[in-house]
Amino acid sequence: MSHPDYKLNLRPLGTPRGVSSVVGPHGVGVSPGDKKSKSKSMRGKKKSIFETYMSKEDVSEGLKKGTLIQGVLRINPKKFHEAFIPSPDGDRDIFIDGVVSRNRALNGDLVVVKLLPEEQWKVIKPESSDKETEIAYESDLPEELCGHHLPQQSLKGHNDSPDVIIEAQFDDSDSEDGHGNTQNVLVDGVKNLSVCVHEKGKEDARAPLIKDESTSTSQDTGALPEKSLQRSAKVVYILEKKHSRAATGFLKLLADKNSELFRKYALFSPSDHRVPRIYVPLKDCPQDFVTRPKDYANILFICRIVDWKEDSNFALGQLAKSLGQAGEIEPETEGILTEYGVDFSEFSSEVLECLPQGLPWTIPPEEFSKRRDLRKDCIFTIDPSTARDLDDALSCKPLTDGNFEVGVHIADVSYFVPEGSDLDKVAAERATSVYLVQKVVPMLPRLLCEELCSLNPGTDKLTFSVIWTLTPEGKILDEWFGRTIICSCTKLSYEHAQSMIESPMEKIPEKKLPPISPEHSSEEVHRAILNLHEMAKHLRQQRFVDGSLRLDQLKLAFTLDHETGLPQECHIYEYRDSNNLPSCQNQKSE
Repeated sequence: MSHPDYKLNLRPLGTPRGVSSVVGPHGVGVSPGDKKSKSKSMRGKKKSIFETYMSKEDVSEGLKKGTLIQGVLRINPKKFHEAFIPSPDGDRDIFIDGVVSRNRALNGDLVVVKLLPEEQWKVIKPESSDKETEIAYESDLPEELCGHHLPQQSLKGHNDSPDVIIEAQFDDSDSEDGHGNTQNVLVDGVKNLSVCVHEKGKEDARAPLIKDESTSTSQDTGALPEKSLQRSAKVVYILEKKHSRAATGFLKLLADKNSELFRKYALFSPSDHRVPRIYVPLKDCPQDFVTRPKDYANILFICRIVDWKEDSNFALGQLAKSLGQAGEIEPETEGILTEYGVDFSEFSSEVLECLPQGLPWTIPPEEFSKRRDLRKDCIFTIDPSTARDLDDALSCKPLTDGNFEVGVHIADVSYFVPEGSDLDKVAAERATSVYLVQKVVPMLPRLLCEELCSLNPGTDKLTFSVIWTLTPEGKILDEWFGRTIICSCTKLSYEHAQSMIESPMEKIPEKKLPPISPEHSSEEVHRAILNLHEMAKHLRQQRFVDGSLRLDQLKLAFTLDHETGLPQECHIYEYRDSNNLPSCQNQKSE
């Protein structure tokens, strides 16, 4: 369904993380329809749900004495009433049970916690781990699921094998004790949602609906083995709000149409249930939202939390943007980037002005006197066939004594990024390029990545190099680090390099190779690839002899439609010998 354009009365998306600029109205924490709470708030101060944070002085003192512990909060995305912080002694994670104990901290925040008395520590029952019953907090569950059993087909086929496998890896946050239990997580989560019983006007009731024996506490902890207890704590301070305080989700009307809140606020329900539901002013919503709420049932919005009072189960926020239809690639992608605080905006004119304006750019003459000139060496790049930013190159020159001079040459980006410049500052804030399936969010402007610094064949480029003298077995005899100038002779793909490795005695037809500069031949490049491959095999073998651990992860690759950008097919990416040549160990995204 199409929707008329509307203007949101909002502040820009670039609000600093964790900064509260809006003060909630009196009574904003009252549950819609909870007349007792509402009338009570009129008579006096409402009862707090969350504890007041400790003072900075008390926190500093407690951390020094060891009575308080700091760590990064991890909220289990599958059992979102469970959270953990790492234990300073490297032992089992410290457990934080429920929203109230998290005290308004969000996933990724750097928090300070206080350990609970031992009798309130989590009791771990190994025999119940496979058949545990979850606690379901009604305020944590999506409002649309409360009061409804899940349709039967939602449970059907949960044992079916997946069509594809994406990154075969697990992390501790999926485990109830922080140690990687991954069995029955999906099934348990579905069952957990299906037990919610909805009572009108009780959206933020905190009482558990079903007892969870796996997270119970014992009054006689002294009789329990030490390993069966997990230290438990509560958050007393947030040192740094690492979470962006932004979330994607959906707008709904409040349940009680007769309440005062109904005339002022809508309810924002985040897609990520680790984020609380949020009251948003109706003035920020589309003009016809109140009269036509169903028109927006499938519209994805971005909301930013601006306040969360001690006496409110729900946070207060502002709508930042309407993204579009849920389920479409671009709206969902923009929502994910915003939630994780990825800056995907265009680079400002001030940033772009830091780069050379006249193209094509040529190396200033004075740089030749400051750098080692390697332009006559046989140097080449190996990258995915679709790569546009070629940031490293290889060389392998045989020496008369039977050894080799092996070079790894990295694009000298620092030459174009003066310290303290606008470009330097924005690059520091972005910290890295973010690779998505269908696009890249660059750390640096494309002019820099794909033109000025990309080691394209046939052009002189500024680089920083390390050059080793190696034996055929890969033993280092000598090394040199320094600034250089190179001229790559060809751009190889991993497929090109692999074909050379698999055909050591055959000449690869020129039509199957990319253009090579006339100063060098395909045979010279072929020999360099084979020599690098032999040394890489020796080096890898020695690493495993010395105790190296091999951790191969499956990587899913997609084929996209060039016009629509939609995925057409997917396959498991195959790692081959060409991926393991020096400098190719860290895979670039295509």
